[in-house]
Amino acid sequence: IVADLWRYPVKSFGGESTRRTFVGPFGPIGDRRHAVVTQEGEPLSARRQSTLLGYRARYADVEAVEDARVETPDGRVMALEDPDLEAELDRLLDRPVTFARRAQGFPDAGHVHLVTAQSIGALADLVGEDLDRRRFRPNVVIELDEERPFVEADWPDSTLRLGDRVELRVVVQTERCAVTTFDPDTLERDKRVHEAIARTRENFFGVYAQVLRPGWVEVGDRITRTSG
Repeated sequence: IVADLWRYPVKSFGGESTRRTFVGPFGPIGDRRHAVVTQEGEPLSARRQSTLLGYRARYADVEAVEDARVETPDGRVMALEDPDLEAELDRLLDRPVTFARRAQGFPDAGHVHLVTAQSIGALADLVGEDLDRRRFRPNVVIELDEERPFVEADWPDSTLRLGDRVELRVVVQTERCAVTTFDPDTLERDKRVHEAIARTRENFFGVYAQVLRPGWVEVGDRITRTSG
């Protein structure tokens, strides 16, 4: 079943949990719609700018998925358009930046990122302590009927149906980077997380999918998979 739903209004910022969301052609509506970009228009990623993870974004208008607000690391809440926020990021990143918006968002290898709760639990056992699901920045966390972890490694080229309508085509496993090493609240690093993925999973954890049929999905929806 669908255990958690997440969207990230700004690429590489912390995101928001939702109980119900519309999954459109470009993934959960509003997901990674905005990005911090250089003067040349290059989107910046937490892969190289981990300090971006200290900011969290949410939509003030939850229904229309508009009016993005950003909580800064020191707890201030600012509108995305606030020039003081842009100036703060200029100083933090030591370069002039601005925010860009695209209807299709700024996705990685796919518009929907999925992980299973069982795989997170197995990775936690390898590391030796509980792991926050937010480390992996999923859109959908899946609770399996079986306890076997890492089954999603077999999902590329298969179709997932979420609830009564949404259909996804799994396209590729997710190759991991150093973002997984950062605690989503404190930004403290724990390299054991990424090292465990690299050592035991050939650096793959989770899957990306494209949207075949859009629609509403909510926590608790059943998920079925068909191969090929």
